[in-house]
Amino acid sequence: LVYQGTGHRHIAEALLSEIGRPPGPEMENSCDREGYSLAAGLGLGLVMLAKGSDPTGLADHDIADTLQYYMVGGHRRPLAGSQKEKYKSPSYQIREGDCVNNHVTGPGATLALGMMYFNTNNVAVANWLAAPESEYMLDFVCPDQLLLRTLAQGLVLWGMVVPTRDWVESHVPATIRAYCATRPRQNFENVDLETMNQAYCNIVAGACMVLGLRFAGSGNEQAFDILFYYCKMFTSMANRSIAELAGKSTIETCICVTLLSLATVMAGTGDLDVLRLCRHLGSRVGQATNSVVTYGSHLAIHMSLGLLFLGGGSLSFSNSPESVAALICAFFPRFPTHSNDNRYHLQAFRHLYVLAIEPRLFLPKDIDSGSLCYANLELIYLDTPYYSNQKATVFSPCILPHLNLLKEVRVKDDRYWPIIFTRGKNWDQLVETLNKGGSVGIKLRAGCLPYVDDPRGYKTLLAQTLSTDTAISWTISTDSILAFVSDKACRNFVENFLKLGPVNDFSSAKELKFIQWLSSISYECITKNMLPLLDYWIVILADLMSLSCSPSTTLMWQMKLILAIQESHIQPDHSLAIAQYITNYFDEWQSSHMDLLSNYILSRDCSASTEDLLILSSYLTFFDVPYSAKLQSVMSKDPKTFIEFVKACQPLSSSPATLSRLWSVYRRSVLSSASS
Repeated sequence: LVYQGTGHRHIAEALLSEIGRPPGPEMENSCDREGYSLAAGLGLGLVMLAKGSDPTGLADHDIADTLQYYMVGGHRRPLAGSQKEKYKSPSYQIREGDCVNNHVTGPGATLALGMMYFNTNNVAVANWLAAPESEYMLDFVCPDQLLLRTLAQGLVLWGMVVPTRDWVESHVPATIRAYCATRPRQNFENVDLETMNQAYCNIVAGACMVLGLRFAGSGNEQAFDILFYYCKMFTSMANRSIAELAGKSTIETCICVTLLSLATVMAGTGDLDVLRLCRHLGSRVGQATNSVVTYGSHLAIHMSLGLLFLGGGSLSFSNSPESVAALICAFFPRFPTHSNDNRYHLQAFRHLYVLAIEPRLFLPKDIDSGSLCYANLELIYLDTPYYSNQKATVFSPCILPHLNLLKEVRVKDDRYWPIIFTRGKNWDQLVETLNKGGSVGIKLRAGCLPYVDDPRGYKTLLAQTLSTDTAISWTISTDSILAFVSDKACRNFVENFLKLGPVNDFSSAKELKFIQWLSSISYECITKNMLPLLDYWIVILADLMSLSCSPSTTLMWQMKLILAIQESHIQPDHSLAIAQYITNYFDEWQSSHMDLLSNYILSRDCSASTEDLLILSSYLTFFDVPYSAKLQSVMSKDPKTFIEFVKACQPLSSSPATLSRLWSVYRRSVLSSASS
């Protein structure tokens, strides 16, 4: 682990020599030799992880050839260096002969070779690891080593792993498929069915383990379906007489391997189907009926349960090369028969799965209430040679896919304001957030309710219908507003100032109109999430209501400014209401002060009270009436019709509405003069 991925020459040479260490002298090195050789092989695989195509400093040392020699066996090569002197004694506890005992060296060498050429797609090495095509050659390979060879081949051809049944079955030689998992027939008399079926089961289990490692922690549905299918197949096979063809112990090992692979894919998800399968397999107790269900079987089952709820559902597995190597060490497919059995695999290695763990739980949290909530996420994947611009929508809280596959993660929910994490911008914030528990604060949109309070969106849809309607209701009840308000200050304002009682409680119709208008404004600000604008609206409405008491040109300029920016900041209904309210007020005043307006238009003396003069100046400001001196040149032409009046006023650049008002006043003054 210290030298992992470094390709250190001295460490690699030492580990390579330890894989084939002789069993002597005397009692030394004669116990648990298989586990020792496997540990050396795994260590070599870690040091040379994915360095097969570029062994730095090891070009003159053919590691791959030596590993292949340890894997398939052959005549023992002469020892060199310090080992030559150390093992020259002829006194040994175990006599092995002149050939390498590949039952001891094979597992470690096979996995070391696969880890060394991890994801290199080296066809030559992959062919070394392929299962023999003929029945004759199968007799020279231990069935359990076929599982390891298939696993190592999958590591080498990592990019070609596909979660389909065809891919799994493609590892089984075509010459033996007809004899696998089927009842003996008359023409099978000269066929070694035990060898065929043991080979088939181990090869399929090895391919399933490759799928488990390839899609570790991904929750991939296709990989889940394939692994679940084979796990059920082996489970059902164990209870049938056909299991005797391969041996029940072989079937039990395959069950444990596929179950562990299935739990590895669904790590941290708490999948119910896998949980049921674990409970079913864990219920097989009692040596009388289940002699092949040993301590190792329950070890694998309970490890699967632990992986399924990894970190309480907050953790999952990474898919990095280092993580895959750690999982191989932890899930080595040879299970102990009792708690002290370390012959084939040191049980302490089972804990190395923690090196592959990474936090990927995305946990949305309402920033207003501080409680956890649900929200939809949109995941955008990085482009690959096989696909581009791929998106997926998930419902959080959830385990995110592997971060190295994602380009963008965004909260995309109609009920919440969006939050976007983009690679190259704020991606580090997402990683840091996940490492700290995955709690991400999100803001609920106004007019919406959390999924806990409104699971199907009926109330939320009602709010959105009202808030997105083109026509604003002027009689919105306070109950409708309070149903979608969480801010305490806003709730107090609505309850104390906007709650309508009997009509007699209001001093005037003007006050009632003001409350209704303010209720409509408040509803819009709340549903559109524009609460800061509510303070300004209160001031605006208060000024409008005081127009009859204290008119001023400043107020008119403020109203004109508000109406000018209404397109982007104010609902059109409200801007029209403001303009109409002011227009109605001035129309009422105009009808009773026509003489004063006529005097202004005709450049006569405009003697009047201070209040009337203030209203007149406000009137002229709001409707953009030109100065009296400019109007005098128009009136001197004595226009007889409205068309002539408009032509005469063309230099003034006044609006049609203003010209219409001036014409009505001018015509009224002319008629009055004629009658007098």
